[in-house]
Amino acid sequence: MTRPHRFGRRLLLASAAATIALPFLEAFAPGRSARGAIPARPPRFIAVYLPNGVVASAFTPAALGPLLADPDEPDKKLPPTLAPLGELAARVSVISGLSNAPAEIDGAGHHATGTAAFLTATTARRSDSAPQLGISLDQRFAQEHAHQLAFPSLQLGVDGGGHVGDCDNGFACAYSRNISWAGPTTPLPKLTDPALVFDLLLAGDDPDATQIERARRRALRSSVLDHARGDAAALHAELGAADRHRLSDYLDALRQLERRAQAPAPRCDDAAAFDPSYTDLTEHVHRLNELIVLALRCDLTRAVTFMLGNSASARTYPFLGVADAHHDLSHNAGDPDMIRDLLRVEAWELSCFADLLRRLRDAEDGEHDLLSGAAVLLSSEISESNTHSHRGLPVLLAGEARGAFAPGNHLSFEPDTPYARLLLSILRALGGDDDHFGDDGDRPLEGL
Repeated sequence: MTRPHRFGRRLLLASAAATIALPFLEAFAPGRSARGAIPARPPRFIAVYLPNGVVASAFTPAALGPLLADPDEPDKKLPPTLAPLGELAARVSVISGLSNAPAEIDGAGHHATGTAAFLTATTARRSDSAPQLGISLDQRFAQEHAHQLAFPSLQLGVDGGGHVGDCDNGFACAYSRNISWAGPTTPLPKLTDPALVFDLLLAGDDPDATQIERARRRALRSSVLDHARGDAAALHAELGAADRHRLSDYLDALRQLERRAQAPAPRCDDAAAFDPSYTDLTEHVHRLNELIVLALRCDLTRAVTFMLGNSASARTYPFLGVADAHHDLSHNAGDPDMIRDLLRVEAWELSCFADLLRRLRDAEDGEHDLLSGAAVLLSSEISESNTHSHRGLPVLLAGEARGAFAPGNHLSFEPDTPYARLLLSILRALGGDDDHFGDDGDRPLEGL
């Protein structure tokens, strides 16, 4: 006999101005039996894009097999760029030998075509006004879940920019600034301001609202949070110990996140008050990582893409002691000083990825953590900028995708194995039944 279900799939503590979605709680699970069986966790997918490739010798482990030879010294055997992963390497696989052949073209424009093919494995049409590509993995996955969620997908990044214009030798800016495509002609723009993302996710804010309207909404949301705490206190009495703990931690984390998200990310017109050391960039990324985890934990979305820079990014990193532009450093022609600075940038990028994985690992998802139920892909548009090659891409795959993957190893496939096969493998692990993906994803990879 099942207990009467008095709560919806997601309990909403609501006021006229805002709604707050609760995390997954056992007590709210539909169909929960008298024995306490918990329904299967929903699948989640996150793609993290790094611009300009990597230095392969510092990214790829020297040997195949387990990444952590000595669990007590997690950094000891990891290559320098992956060292920031530390003990999280046990939840990550390094995949070597994959090539994204659809990104290969005659002539210039490899950064744009590689970025376009990052999640589509499709050849981009050279055009600065009429781009054409294919559906991206996140959107194909999102199609299966859109009817259940407030947000079918979430697109984030640290750099903005529009779709129009020529960004790379005749290729439209849409290819360089987006990795999420709902269809052949529909790139999905990304959000870069954590405060706006928070408003959209948890307050139903209008992106066209004025600053005064947003300030009023934030003030109302603050009072709603106070009211929600009172409701939560009453709800505690009807919950089990584990759910009470989850609910309390969630509301505390939500208030902390709101305080941090109130200050918008730096913008061009804030240059006079902006710290030139760019110390806010790391915090900017961490805020977006927090929002990714919050959105997944609340089941607001299950598909997220995150660009740590636009294609061929020319960002500088003075807070790392790196003054030259990232793209220039990636075209180093073997210069040791440039390679040294480039490795600093790449280690910082991996530290940002490690921050995301750590937050996913530390977030509860029923009897598991969020990372165990997710597939988290990290790669770039090219292998190394010096050659503009799409062969031997740097690829990390984190998470277990609810038991479909066994991470913690360096896996190597035959040279020129289609990268699209990995995308198809991820899609199938997340519940899809597709038998083909992209231009050359003819079958899944084996051994993941």
